[in-house]
Amino acid sequence: MPYAVVNDAKLYFEDTGGDKPVVLFTHGIFFSSAMFRPQFEALKAQYRCIGLDWRGQGQSEVTLGGYDVDNLASDCMALMTHLGVDQFHWVGLSIGGVVGIRMAAEHPSRIKSLFAIGAAADCEPYEKLTKYESLFDKILVEGFESIRAQMAPIIFGPDFLADESRALLKERWIDIMCANDRVASCRAAAPILRRRDIRYLLPHVKCPVFVTTGEHDGANGPARAQMIHDGIVNSQLEIIPRAGHTPTIEEPNVLNTMLMKFLEQHA
Repeated sequence: MPYAVVNDAKLYFEDTGGDKPVVLFTHGIFFSSAMFRPQFEALKAQYRCIGLDWRGQGQSEVTLGGYDVDNLASDCMALMTHLGVDQFHWVGLSIGGVVGIRMAAEHPSRIKSLFAIGAAADCEPYEKLTKYESLFDKILVEGFESIRAQMAPIIFGPDFLADESRALLKERWIDIMCANDRVASCRAAAPILRRRDIRYLLPHVKCPVFVTTGEHDGANGPARAQMIHDGIVNSQLEIIPRAGHTPTIEEPNVLNTMLMKFLEQHA
């Protein structure tokens, strides 16, 4: 399995390889690069797809520290340098999109385009922050199973949760979430939830940008997508009907069509 030691952390990554335009995929908290498998399958014939598991999540090393947004950004850029990739497209979901905004503004020579899914540029409102932190306190003491029912509507939209034909898919992904290391997850969640407001960076993002989110995203919904779109000149915005916070899983065909069209325009 491919691992790279960067910034004193052993990080797992997936790489379809080949001499093609490179797309980096960065996932949301409690998941891994595996959440982009439908996108890898759709794109790998035309693009080199690379997916990174954040430290402490997926198959990457559980480290003592380094879970704040600054270090996650540093991990991404160090991995791409390690792989000899200078310029690449960035696809990020949730915190993956937040880090992508940062890097598009701060490293314009390296980020060719940004496709942000369910991301946010502002910090968490106090009411939401306290709600989330109470859930993570429970995770730390009782484990993920104790908040299984509470997390499902944050991660997935009501259409996906109610769809009996996809019940096994839903349970599989909730099982994956619940299998996370509770200590590592809480280490990762704390600085992400208390991340700083980066709206001041939006006018500095000059690469092509596509902003999207699920119609029923319970974490970073359409209002936050609109905020990013309004702050980045010439960005595109499209809301995905029936989807929640993880359209890569809930509506992969719709998302893939958007993503492939966007990349074709800017490859």
